[in-house]
Amino acid sequence: TILNNKEISASPKTIEEYTITITLVNHSFDQNNNTGKNLSGTLMIQKEKIPSNIADVAKSEDVLTTSIETVGTKGNSSLSGLYYHDATLVNGAEDNSYRFSGANPNNYVCFGSDDTTCPYENLYRIIGLIDGKIKLISADGATTDMLGTDGGYKNTYESYNGTPTTYKGTGDLTKIGSYEWNKLNKNTWSDSTTNLTNLNTNYLTYLDGNNTKWKNMIADTTWYVGGMTRKNGALSNAKTAYNYEVGPNKDANTTVTAKIGLMYVSDYYYGATPNYWTLPGFDENGKWNSDVWIGNDYSKFFKDNWMSTGLFEWTISRKSDTSDNNGFVATNDGDVFCFDAISCASLRPTFNLISSVKYVSGDGSIDSPIRLSL
Repeated sequence: TILNNKEISASPKTIEEYTITITLVNHSFDQNNNTGKNLSGTLMIQKEKIPSNIADVAKSEDVLTTSIETVGTKGNSSLSGLYYHDATLVNGAEDNSYRFSGANPNNYVCFGSDDTTCPYENLYRIIGLIDGKIKLISADGATTDMLGTDGGYKNTYESYNGTPTTYKGTGDLTKIGSYEWNKLNKNTWSDSTTNLTNLNTNYLTYLDGNNTKWKNMIADTTWYVGGMTRKNGALSNAKTAYNYEVGPNKDANTTVTAKIGLMYVSDYYYGATPNYWTLPGFDENGKWNSDVWIGNDYSKFFKDNWMSTGLFEWTISRKSDTSDNNGFVATNDGDVFCFDAISCASLRPTFNLISSVKYVSGDGSIDSPIRLSL
C-alpha cells in the first residue's frame, strides 16, 4: 500500500505526483536480464481495503468457509495466494474451489492444540476450500508420535531416506516417520495398513489424546483412489491430472470413505504458482547434473510450491495403467514420480473440516496460525 486513508484535494488545479521504485530481489535468475526492460502497472484507488489474508475479513466465531470465500472473491490473488478456480482461471481446476498457491501463503492453521504457541507438530496448512469443505494438510511430515510404529511404518525418515539438502522444514527427521504406501506390495489403498492403522486409527487416537473435539471437527470423506496412468499423472500438467484423478474423467467406482487421507497429485500441482500449472510433474527429457535433477518440470524452482517440504511425500493416488503396484510420490526435488508400494516416504495427514468450524483468531502466518472452534 502506497497511501492509506489519504485525503485527495477536490481542486482541479491540484496535481499529486508519485515516483514509485520497484526492486526485484531473491529471484533465481540473473538480475542483469532485467536491465533495459519496461514495466507497466496500474494504480488503483478504492474505498474498501483489499483483503490479503483471512484476518482482514474474519471476526471471531465467523464460519471459516465464508471468510475464505470472501478473500477469494474480493481479494487479490497475488497478495493472498488464494485463487478462485472458476471457468475463467487459466489452467485452473474449473471446480469453483479456492486453493492456496505460491511459495509461502498465509494458510497456516493450529490444529490439535490450544497452546498459546502452537507446537510444531500441530501446524497444518489449508489446501483450499474444495467441494464446500476446508481441506487441511499437515505442514510437515508426520512424526511417529502421531502415526505410530506399526502398520506401514518402516523406520525414521533420517534412518531410511537420509537427510536431504532440499528439506524446507525444521522438524526432527529422527522423529518423522517413513512409511510404505502398502506393505502388502499392492497398490490398493483400501487394504493398506498405512491407511487403516497409521492414518485412520493411530492418528485419530493421537488427536483424542489432546482433546476429542479435534476429531469431531473432521468430516468423513469419500476419497477417489482409483488413481490414473503415469502419462496422465506424473507426465501431465495440473489440469490433466485433476481431470483424471478427481475430475470428470476419474474412476468413480474405486473409493474409500474415511476421515484421514493424503494429498492428491492435483492438490500438489495446484499448490505451485500458476506459471507452473502447464508443466509436467516429471520431464522424461531431463537429466542429472552433479546429483541435481534438471528438467522442465515441477523440480524447476520447487521452492515456489508451498506444498513441497523437500522430503519424499506419498500421495493417495496409485498408478493405474500397469500391474507394478506403484503409487505417486512428490519427491524431495519437487517433481512427481512413481514408487513401488513397498517403498517408503513421509506421510502428511490430510482431511476435510466439517462446515460448521469457526474462525477464532490468527492471520494464517506461521507465527500467527488460524485458530479454530466448533
